[in-house]
Amino acid sequence: MMRASLFALATSLLVLLQQPQSVVASPDVNVALRASFDAGPYLVELLETAAQENSSAYFPLLDRIATGTFEDATTDKDLYETFLQVLIEDNHLQSKESLDSFKFALAIRSAAPRIEAHYQYYNTSVQSTLGTAQDAACPVWVHMDGKQYCSSTLERAQQDVSGDRDPRELPFDRTLGDRFATPAVLYADIASPMFADYHRTLKGLANEGQIAYRVRYRPAHDGVSRPLFVSGYGVELTLKRTDYIVIDDRQAEEKDTTKSNAKTPSAQDLDAEEDESPLDLKPLSSSEVAKLGMSAASFVLDSSDPFATLVKLSQDFPKYSSSIAAYNASEQFLEEYKRNRQAGLPGGRNAMWINGLHVDARQIDAFSLLEYLRRERRLLAEFQKIGLSASEAVDLLSYPALAEVQGNSEVQRYDWRDEIEGGGVLVWLNDLEKDKRYTNFPTTLQALLQPTYPGQFPAVRRDVQNVVVPVDLANTDDVQFVAKYLYAFIKRMIPVRFGLVLTTNSEESKAQAKIAHYLHQAYGLASMLQYLETSLSAEKVSRAHKPSFTAAIAERSLRSGQENLSFEEVLQSDALDTIISNTEKYLNRLDLKGSSPSTLVNGVAMSRGGNYMQELPMQLSRDLQIIQQGLIEGAFSDDDYVPDYFLSKAAQSRNEWIVPEHDSDIVIADICGVADLHNDFAEILRFPADPKHTASNVQLIVVADFNTEHGLALLLSALKFRQTHPGSEIVPLYSSDAGEKVGSIPSKLYELLRHPEPVDFADVLTQIQSRDNTHQADKKEEEQAYWTLVQQLVTDIGLPAGSSSLIFNSRVVGPLPSSVIFKEEDIEALFSYETSQRLGPVSTALKDLGIESKVAGPLNFAKLTSLVMLSTNSDAPEGVFEQRSKYRVDVWKRWNSTHSAVDASTNTKDASINIAAAIDPTSEISQKWLPILKTLSKLAGVNVRIYLAPNGQLSELPIKRFYRHVLESEPTFDENRALARPEASFHGLPQDALLTLGMDVPSSWLVAPKWSIHDLDNIKLSAIKDSSDVDAIYELEHILIEGHSTDMTLRSPPRGVQLLLETEKGSFFADTIVMANLGYFQFKAQPGFWKIELKEGRSRDIFQLDSIGGGQESSGTNEVALLSFQGKTLFPRLSRKPGQENEEVLETGPRPGSAMDYVSKGLNFAQGVLSSVGVKQTDKSESAEKHAEINIFSVASGHLYERMLNIMMVSVMKNTKHSVKFWFIEQFLSPSFTSLLPHLANEYGFTYEMVTYKWPHWLRGQREKQREIWGYKILFLDVLFPLSLDKVIFVDADQIVRTDMYDLVTLDLEGAPYGFTPMCDSREEMEGFRFWKQGYWKSYLGNLKYHISALYVVDLQRFRELAAGDRLRGQYHTLSADPESLANLDQDLPNNMQTMIPIKSLPQDWLWCETWCSDEALKTAKTIDLCNNPLTKEPKLERARRQVPEWTVYDEEIAELARRVASSSSTSPENESEEEEEGEGKVYERKDEL
Repeated sequence: MMRASLFALATSLLVLLQQPQSVVASPDVNVALRASFDAGPYLVELLETAAQENSSAYFPLLDRIATGTFEDATTDKDLYETFLQVLIEDNHLQSKESLDSFKFALAIRSAAPRIEAHYQYYNTSVQSTLGTAQDAACPVWVHMDGKQYCSSTLERAQQDVSGDRDPRELPFDRTLGDRFATPAVLYADIASPMFADYHRTLKGLANEGQIAYRVRYRPAHDGVSRPLFVSGYGVELTLKRTDYIVIDDRQAEEKDTTKSNAKTPSAQDLDAEEDESPLDLKPLSSSEVAKLGMSAASFVLDSSDPFATLVKLSQDFPKYSSSIAAYNASEQFLEEYKRNRQAGLPGGRNAMWINGLHVDARQIDAFSLLEYLRRERRLLAEFQKIGLSASEAVDLLSYPALAEVQGNSEVQRYDWRDEIEGGGVLVWLNDLEKDKRYTNFPTTLQALLQPTYPGQFPAVRRDVQNVVVPVDLANTDDVQFVAKYLYAFIKRMIPVRFGLVLTTNSEESKAQAKIAHYLHQAYGLASMLQYLETSLSAEKVSRAHKPSFTAAIAERSLRSGQENLSFEEVLQSDALDTIISNTEKYLNRLDLKGSSPSTLVNGVAMSRGGNYMQELPMQLSRDLQIIQQGLIEGAFSDDDYVPDYFLSKAAQSRNEWIVPEHDSDIVIADICGVADLHNDFAEILRFPADPKHTASNVQLIVVADFNTEHGLALLLSALKFRQTHPGSEIVPLYSSDAGEKVGSIPSKLYELLRHPEPVDFADVLTQIQSRDNTHQADKKEEEQAYWTLVQQLVTDIGLPAGSSSLIFNSRVVGPLPSSVIFKEEDIEALFSYETSQRLGPVSTALKDLGIESKVAGPLNFAKLTSLVMLSTNSDAPEGVFEQRSKYRVDVWKRWNSTHSAVDASTNTKDASINIAAAIDPTSEISQKWLPILKTLSKLAGVNVRIYLAPNGQLSELPIKRFYRHVLESEPTFDENRALARPEASFHGLPQDALLTLGMDVPSSWLVAPKWSIHDLDNIKLSAIKDSSDVDAIYELEHILIEGHSTDMTLRSPPRGVQLLLETEKGSFFADTIVMANLGYFQFKAQPGFWKIELKEGRSRDIFQLDSIGGGQESSGTNEVALLSFQGKTLFPRLSRKPGQENEEVLETGPRPGSAMDYVSKGLNFAQGVLSSVGVKQTDKSESAEKHAEINIFSVASGHLYERMLNIMMVSVMKNTKHSVKFWFIEQFLSPSFTSLLPHLANEYGFTYEMVTYKWPHWLRGQREKQREIWGYKILFLDVLFPLSLDKVIFVDADQIVRTDMYDLVTLDLEGAPYGFTPMCDSREEMEGFRFWKQGYWKSYLGNLKYHISALYVVDLQRFRELAAGDRLRGQYHTLSADPESLANLDQDLPNNMQTMIPIKSLPQDWLWCETWCSDEALKTAKTIDLCNNPLTKEPKLERARRQVPEWTVYDEEIAELARRVASSSSTSPENESEEEEEGEGKVYERKDEL
């Protein structure tokens, strides 16, 4: 009732918040984004988009094109409408959902990159195989049998095509006919009239099985340019000053008296204000800001159209914030929101779920969501084939018990004790309860709760945590691990008990184990360790060493009760043989055999890979937290044996094939896909489940060569399992790599499988195990055909011929090596594990949902479990951020929606897509998400519900930008029926606000401004002449190929490895370096077919590229096809070549005793996931590329700073005779600057290059543009520039150079990676402003200097050698978690790190700044920096003219050049007054300069 009255009030009254301001129409701001490549013909785009939706429609649609169906369409809209009609008439897209998906994909031009990839491949890989004349003479031609055919009859080849005789299948190919037939590739523009004849000929040959027909597009020769304007991105106009928007409450008192008579605002007021342009934004009091979130949510819900109001409010929030502040949240909303928060609704945060599956915020863009919706529909279609509806499938997938198992983080533990083997197997290196070294530790368990420093463990004299490490004492690495690492833990008194199990991999291992066991028992731990250390020193580890044995017992007393044995007697001891035998039993029980067995950390199996020393303390910390929680909850008394807490749930035995160390190692077969290929296994013989068992839901497929002992044993184990589990179905699949002969066992099995009567399994086992070779000869041909069919099934499952595997309800166990014998009890253990983890929860869900009867029989249940598991699979390796959520939650039923949610659409009861989102309406993320959700809500079969989740208490204005998202649900056309250009348009913006324009694009895009006459960094609408609109065009320059690489030998990032991106023919396109941070790398690429190579030099000498990962469709291990706007994420695996295990790509050579010598010895900092250590030096031979003698790097944003940047460049050129190249970060530069730059370069004789690097998604970003620029100055120096560039100098835009910068190039940095100028101390009156001499910096720096970042020189080779970039990023990521830290990011970070990455302090005269340096010092200044003065606050331009006489000269020179350029051009850039520029420049004052 109250809600209704509020709504009535809100819709009937006008708001009068303040006295009316004068409102006039202001200019609009319009922004479009163009791709760097052109679009293909619209017909090709329609075809490819339809094929994305239904691949089987491709060749039938080509038939329609060949028959002239679309010839009469003269405009884009005609073509679109005709094409839609054909799709419907020919039943290519049979549902409204797929039709809407097609329209949406077309609207975002999703097929354009795939078409461009065809063109790129033709231009880079095909054209070069032809003569120039032949390419022009044959606009349409066929590549077949290594020849070029230029006639549709294919009668005579025109010429040979160099390269491969048969063109191989590429990732963008679609094939008609037998894939294994002779490939015939038609290169054509399908819109060409010549296409039809070729298509008819080739289609006929394909249908006859003679060829595999593929169409590849070549660029059209019509001379028409088709600019590709894209959508699916956002544009922001951010307020550059926001401090004046929020005022103190005391300042608001007068305003409050005016407001007391104000009426409640309504949504209609937003409509009225939409196109109005206030002069400026109305300020809010801090108390109004505090409740803004709750007020906004309630305001939206009380409007007549909540979703439209929400979108409108969000996109122009700063404009409407004062109106919203006057609105009081309703009681109904507050109460329901409170209950939802208690039920888990994330307050003040944003989250999205599609069919209950959480969507990563990085994946919320039009392109990723389109793929997401398609993937969900494909998944649900598979469930529908089994018999479940879409809603039933979603209910099943999000069933709580299923989600609980999938989200369960509890790991499997194993009983590490040796009591089962009779004891004596484990060699304990310490005993906290008995050893004297721990005497001072407290004994009470409560001491575990004492506070400690991060990374430390509470010192308690109890055996709480136990680590068992299998070691081979005949292996040098293992002995070093014990002597140098494990024993170091003990000497440092870390309160963890360490035990060894001495492996028996060889006779030498057994001998060493005997010696160690004897010494440990008879003389004690010290004797055993001495033996190991002496053997290690003498390099005699590989076999038992008598001299080391003698040394170990010399002058030592024999323990009481122990026998004095000689070296030879130890090796012959029966008692020690028994220990060795028991050890083998222990190793077998816990599956610790092999060359690299896992360690057991409190019973948790953990592989000893490259990151073991980091992972071990992490696991111990997790277990300590569990114990501490148990203590708090009273689970322990002081007398309890703590390890029992873990051992109570521990398994007695371990089989890594059943329970792998990582869940990601579990392989699931696509049973549905394989069943589709093989007619639901209708022709596959099996031992069926006993029909008396109605709940038959176990399918066990046995794949093996049953003629081998190993394969036969596996089959027998499966059949014995069937005897005890009659509800199971056994499917034997004979697979051999030994030729065509079947053999007796498979033949006998075939006869038994064909037996129609109920099976007596005792008889089956007897017959299979007998050696009777008789079988029916007349069935031989039929039998051979059957096993051939079975072999194809095995191949389709993805298993190699002749391998041994089990497939248990889609879970693949194998291929099993011949050394692994899978017994009946192992299958029983597999059954128990799978029942607890998958089969049980799925069965429970089916029963509780009342749909159990719809999934009948082992095959359907295997399909179902396969679908459930595959629905959560991720391509990303363990430990990488790209992983999707693994379980679903039923969000729609979890929270109430009556008074706190908005239903954007309710399409159908059985919608296949249900999207739920928790949205904070006062967050910047909501500005992006809401337009996307609005677009998705227009699609058929999509339901959208938005739960409003505002922040209950705000301290500052939460949204400081105006925002538009460019996205439509279907193509739009202009008045000429041509495709309309998508763009973002802003109306009614405040006229006096200073705004900066930014692009919010998908994470894989790199964009830069390409055209505008305005300063997009400083937009003030009231200052624009003639009130003309602000128009801008940006360019999508690159789409990223990025990823995370792993050194598979050391299980760590292959830091420093240099990668190349090349065309198929080997032409260079880009290079990059692999970071130590997560093994990350990125290539700035374009759509096309590429290959990734290791760079010549140490990268290729040390490593080989095994695969590039990322679900590549190409068979080549190093090939990647970039076919979408989503970019490509790869996970390359590299392995070290023999003998290179200890080598680094980069070699270090620090001076002994220097600071860098300390760094190179393994200094470790930048804690956490981004931590890294030093690496080695690059081979100088890799720097063969010729570069300028002086390389200067700079960055600027806004016309004023670009003007100063031009002057800086001229000042450099006026003072040197050496060659100079300038490097600029492209995305921050205006079109005005980049258009003048070529003329400036020509005039003054320098070269230049644009560089950029996409800020990695895993590295904490910066919202403010100036701070982002500072980040680019320091965080990416190792990856911004070509790998061949040795040195670069950064010079701030507002500097004037008075010296030859070559002197800085040749300056000796004394081993440091970079050199900075210290802050000046000579101007005494500024002492109170020298922050580096106060507080934190004073105590942190000690005797070190604080340096300014306006000028610095970087030795890029040295910088990379020391992994300085990785270290800086790691420390930045740690420090930036505190928003108050790194006030001057580019300056504070290197100064903070200089104890670890030393800075070479440049002579003081390299940088003079009036603020900090004396007038006397100006006489010798090499560069002058116009840093701000916190006392005088003198504008930069005034100071430049006063301080630097040549500044005005250079400025006038450049202005004259600009005038000459403008006079020769048809359009002249708008000149803005110096007064405007001065005002704009003040925005960028740094905190240290104020």
